[in-house]
Amino acid sequence: MAQDVKRVLIVDDSMVDRMILKNILESSFKVIEADSGNKAFEYITTMRDELDVILLDLSMPHIDGFDVLSFMKEKGIDDIPVLVVSTETTIENVQKAVQYDVSEFIKKPYDKDDVLERLRLRTGVIPEYDLTREELIETMKYIADLETIYKAYLDNHEKSDERYQRRADLMQIMLNAYRRRGGDLNPDSIMLISKAAYFCDIGEMFVPEEKQKDSLEGFVKNRDKEKHTILGANLIKLNRSKACRYFVEICSGMCLHHHERYDGRGYPHGIKGKCNSIYNQICRVLDELDERRSRFYGDKAKPIKFIIAHLVEDGMSVAGKEVYNLLEECEPLIFDYYL
Repeated sequence: MAQDVKRVLIVDDSMVDRMILKNILESSFKVIEADSGNKAFEYITTMRDELDVILLDLSMPHIDGFDVLSFMKEKGIDDIPVLVVSTETTIENVQKAVQYDVSEFIKKPYDKDDVLERLRLRTGVIPEYDLTREELIETMKYIADLETIYKAYLDNHEKSDERYQRRADLMQIMLNAYRRRGGDLNPDSIMLISKAAYFCDIGEMFVPEEKQKDSLEGFVKNRDKEKHTILGANLIKLNRSKACRYFVEICSGMCLHHHERYDGRGYPHGIKGKCNSIYNQICRVLDELDERRSRFYGDKAKPIKFIIAHLVEDGMSVAGKEVYNLLEECEPLIFDYYL
C-alpha cells in the first residue's frame, strides 16, 4: 500500500525559481509548473481534483499571486492548501494573504529541508528513512529526554499520562493492522510513530492553565485552542539532529495536525481529506475513541464495539474510510487492551 504520489503546482514567472523548486521536490512529488497567473487559472480549473498543494509566488506581472488567491476564493476552491513563496514577506503581504486563509510563507532563497518538510506536512506524505542502528539509538535517547520533561510537567500539575500512554498503545495496535494490509511500515517506524502519538498534546505545557480549562469548556476562541498544536510542533522541531529527523518530522506533524478533521473543520489549518496523513487521522480518531470510552466507563451496555460503531456512524467527518475500516478490524484487540 504505497503512498499515492502527490501533485504540486508551482506558480512562478521565474524559470530559475521554478527549476530550483522542482529539483527540491521531484524526488517526492509530481511537479506541475505554471509560469503565469493565467496558466495557474487553467491548471486550477481543469486539475482541481488532482492538485494536492500549490506553491504560489506573489510577485508576478499582469496577474499576480493575490489575483490567483482571489480567483480561487471566487470559485469556492478552498480544498487545496496554498503556500506562498516570496522574496520579501512584508507585514502588508502577510495581512493580505491571511484574508485568503493562507497561513504559511516560504521565503526565497529556498531551504531544501524546510520546503520538503512543509510540503510533506501539508500533503500527508510520510518521509521514507531507513534508520541505522546509531540513528535509532540517538532518537530513543531524545524521546527519553522528552518524556522526562513532559512527565515532570504533568506531575507538577497533578496530571496523569495514562491518557497519552493509551493513545500510544492503541496507535501501535492500529499501525500493526495497517502494516498487515500492506502499509509501508517496519517495526521501528511503528514504534516511533506510536511514541509520537504520546507527545501530540505536549504543546499544552506552554498554554496557561486557565486557557486550557477554558478551551475544554468551549469559552474561548479557536485561536486560543490552536496554540498548543503550533507550540508543540515548534518545540519538537527544536531538535535539528539529522539522526532524529524521521521522528521529529512525524512528531511535529502529529502535534500540529492531530486536531484536523477529514471534512476540513479542524484546526489549526483546516486541511481536508487525505491532505492529512493517515497517522494523524488515526491519532485524531483514537483521541475521540478514548474520550467516548471514558464517558461510558463502567456501563456494560456500552462496550468498545458500541463506541466504534458510533464513531463509524459519524461518517467521514473526522477521518477517512480507511481509518474507520482499520478501527473496526482492530475492535477485538482494542477491547482486550481496555480489559
